[in-house]
Amino acid sequence: MAPRVEFPPRVRILCGVAGLLLLAGCAGTPPPTGLMTRAQQQLAAAQAAQANDYDPVDFGFAQQRLQSAKAAMAAQKYDLASDMANESMADSRLAQTRAELAALRKQIRSARAENARLRSQLLSPPAPATPGQGHGGSNGGLPTQIILQQPATPASSSAPASASSSATHAAEGK
Repeated sequence: MAPRVEFPPRVRILCGVAGLLLLAGCAGTPPPTGLMTRAQQQLAAAQAAQANDYDPVDFGFAQQRLQSAKAAMAAQKYDLASDMANESMADSRLAQTRAELAALRKQIRSARAENARLRSQLLSPPAPATPGQGHGGSNGGLPTQIILQQPATPASSSAPASASSSATHAAEGK
């Protein structure tokens, strides 16, 4: 008869814990449903930013990877589905950012063109009005030059008094 070996209680507990950890590691990855939802939302945000017009390449990659993630979910390959969903989110975000950048560049070009038009309008001399044309020139019907009359000065002030007295003397001399 062979002698029986007794393991101390610590060793038995340690082996039990190691066995449970091994079983837990083999349990598999849970389905990444939340990640799939976020990837779908990110793709929708990229589409709302007109990424399919401004950056169709990255937007197409995002769509393809999301479809691959859905196929992997259906095949219960959750690790692959998680990876594809993460890549789809990254491609969607890149496409969205590039689309927003392109839209901003378009606005900047438009603003620069308007500024150049206004600058040339301000710096160019006004076209001389031709007789019979009236006030319908390039300035919207406004007169090209406005001359304001100077207000009359009171007779009690010293400088205008001498001017008015010389005007009076000149009139008397006639």
